[in-house]
Amino acid sequence: MTFLPVVERELRVASRRRGTYWGRLVAAVIGWAVAAWILRAADAGSHNGAVVFRILAWLVFGYTAVGGLLATSDCVSEEKREGTLGLLFLTDLKGYDVVFGKLASTSVKSIYWVLAVGPALAISIVLGAVTQGEFVRVMLVALNLFFFFLSASLFASSLCRQDNHSLGLGALVSAGLLAGLPALARLQFLHIPNPDLAFIFSPAFGCFAAFETWHGRFPHSWFWLNFLVTQIYAWSLLGFACRIVPRAWQDSSSGKRRSSLVKTKSVKGTSERKEVLAVNVFLWRAVQSARQRTVVWLGLLAVALLWLASDSVLPVKRFDVNKDLITLLLAGMVLKIWLALEASATLSADRRSAALELLLTTPLPEEEIIKGQRLALWRQFAEPAVAVFLANMLLLFMEVLQLPVGSGLTDERNLLVGLHLITAGSMLVDLVTLSWAAMWQGLIRPKSNQAAFIALLQMLLVPYLLFFGLFGLASGGSIHPFSVLIFTNILSLPSGFFFAQKANERLSEWFRRVVADGVPPKFRAEAAADGEPALEGAE
Repeated sequence: MTFLPVVERELRVASRRRGTYWGRLVAAVIGWAVAAWILRAADAGSHNGAVVFRILAWLVFGYTAVGGLLATSDCVSEEKREGTLGLLFLTDLKGYDVVFGKLASTSVKSIYWVLAVGPALAISIVLGAVTQGEFVRVMLVALNLFFFFLSASLFASSLCRQDNHSLGLGALVSAGLLAGLPALARLQFLHIPNPDLAFIFSPAFGCFAAFETWHGRFPHSWFWLNFLVTQIYAWSLLGFACRIVPRAWQDSSSGKRRSSLVKTKSVKGTSERKEVLAVNVFLWRAVQSARQRTVVWLGLLAVALLWLASDSVLPVKRFDVNKDLITLLLAGMVLKIWLALEASATLSADRRSAALELLLTTPLPEEEIIKGQRLALWRQFAEPAVAVFLANMLLLFMEVLQLPVGSGLTDERNLLVGLHLITAGSMLVDLVTLSWAAMWQGLIRPKSNQAAFIALLQMLLVPYLLFFGLFGLASGGSIHPFSVLIFTNILSLPSGFFFAQKANERLSEWFRRVVADGVPPKFRAEAAADGEPALEGAE
């Protein structure tokens, strides 16, 4: 028998896909475009090679985290939902055959993206200020991190049935391994003589130790020990997945899962259920359990603890504007990511299971379904959003109090007020507009994780692309971080309203057609030619 037959088959299939090669080309073009933009915008000097190298390296590190988590987050859980995982074990396949087969099928295209940026990174050696050893270390760390995040997400997928739960658990496991031990080592009551040793056990340490400026601060053996520890983490998670997957297909049936979904609703009592149903019928279906709402608060609590723990790591005072703004942006990012996942999950799951098609055969109009989903998001995220807003105002108040007394501090005080108001206002606007975009993407995409990711790209990446594109066309020069924060938040208003308006129009006009036909509409002219959509007039 062939060793790892599923892996061999998946690699043969991937070698015949167009997307495998087109993705590699797109990644290379993006890498060279970013390098060209940096050289165009940066000041003339001998350190441009180092600037290009560091920015591209951090972009690659970020992609390994996001791409690794997304690639395998639904590879096993999808089989569990569809009930096809047990069919694989009717043969003589073992758990490791399925796990490594899933790993190979989902990671080929993504790993090509990482490798395709290598030549753009290597050009920095020619530009100067970058050594060959630095380039090799960065590529090794990128591949090592990618393998780690793939393994963590696959492990979570073997435990969970829902794709958004799998992605959340994978991110939680990764974050715990990345920051858990270094954070514990910094606790003063433990009295650890050399807390820096804990960096060896964090996969994120390689992202810093790969660069020459950090590589010389620590013993060189630490880098290779960290590389080995990250490998141990990844292989251990894969080993756990190999043991879990053969037993995962014996989980409870989908019917039992549906009944448990009803039992875990936050609306349990008869009077409360009647009250919710009186507001909106679909609200009872879309409203999340108390446990799900608690997860949002736990994420914000983790950000707050990180803000408190940073005082012992960073050489800054308690209420420093840079640290506070980074913390607030991180808290806002937690809310946005979780909102996008929740906004797309219900519609995506109900469309896959044909529940939406069944609902549209009743007198319930699609406007009520959309309204119910929005009300459910409001119930889940209104209080956390208000809490982050109030924390923003509290930090602003404390920062202003710490300013020294003097008549020449008006400009600095106005800058602080402007930065915090822009950050708070932009977060609230992004949450509203992102809910519309994620609902539409969840309706037209088969996987809610993919829908949430595309909605986040539209709402969060476009303002940065616009800003850096306009800056590159201008005279260039150095960019102040506050300028990036201010102008990207300003640009996010028109871009966010554009995507939200388009999503709102499509939800209103195309909801019934998408549910009935199973595919998103192509052109408005096609709809006019096709005539009345299916399920029209069912009320």
